[in-house]
Amino acid sequence: MYDNLAKQIMQKDFIDQLQCREVRLLAQAVFGPALMQILATEASTHQQKTAAAPQANAAHLDSHIVFTLDAQYREWLTRLDQAPEPLFNYLVGPRQHKLGIYHERLWQFFLTHGHETELIYANLKARYNGQDLGEFDLIYQHRSLGLVHLEIATKYYLADGLDNTAWEHWHGPGKTDRLDLKLKHSINKQLNLADHPAAMASLESVLTTKQLSLLNKQPLVKQLHVGGRLFYRDNNPQTDQHIPHHVNPQHLRGQWLFLHEWQALLANNTMRYCSIKKPFWLDTLAGQKPLMTVAANNDELAQRQPEMVVYQYGEQPNTAQYGFVVPNDWLSR
Repeated sequence: MYDNLAKQIMQKDFIDQLQCREVRLLAQAVFGPALMQILATEASTHQQKTAAAPQANAAHLDSHIVFTLDAQYREWLTRLDQAPEPLFNYLVGPRQHKLGIYHERLWQFFLTHGHETELIYANLKARYNGQDLGEFDLIYQHRSLGLVHLEIATKYYLADGLDNTAWEHWHGPGKTDRLDLKLKHSINKQLNLADHPAAMASLESVLTTKQLSLLNKQPLVKQLHVGGRLFYRDNNPQTDQHIPHHVNPQHLRGQWLFLHEWQALLANNTMRYCSIKKPFWLDTLAGQKPLMTVAANNDELAQRQPEMVVYQYGEQPNTAQYGFVVPNDWLSR
């Protein structure tokens, strides 16, 4: 337990000290604490070409970390931090400010340049009889795991205050998404896309002869990596027993406030804060702090839509935290 905590602190310290924001976002996306990670490597008796992934309602979902911030990755990230132009060029695009697209590009760059991996295909669509079966987020080859189908997401959910342990009580800021819907879809459907013969045929069509041979020797590995942050009403790290089922206990967290609570906070305290726009929700707390300025009491943040913020009380650095400020009627929407 102590060793794991020490490793997490060292990892966080390393990511925080990266000077280039984009490199820091890359490191955080891949190596930062995930909400959930799944790795399935063993085939079932019914499906020999693909590994058997657990169901979302399984009694036990193990968290499997595939990529660790070893010395080689640290050296690579340090070099990239000093000369980040290749990453800048890779991230440029017409939809670069959409959070999901930006997150996907970070992972694609990593799998392309990492010392353990070779990116084979990104966003591979599968169809059958004119119908969309789904899309493989990422297909890559890992030097020890073999061929891997990786599904990724970065999600931000707010607790509705009823039951933190149940996935259905965690909502996206816009109230159009829920943790239970996302995880069940990702685990039960997306992760098992290759189980459909037509989807497997689509995957095989982009493989080399050598990769096809590898696939015939060992099943396609299934991997899920859901990053992001959860926002609690009471952001007390001692309340770990009230986190959602199967979510990594070391996940990133924050606190959400109604607009009237935020306004009272500003009126009664000397505050520093900044509003965080996509895609920079992915950044670390250390990366956001330089943006904070003294808040005005007449601030009209989140009058219509929820907004993510980083805030602290005056010059007290240890009080800085992520928050979401939501309209006063957010719960009833």
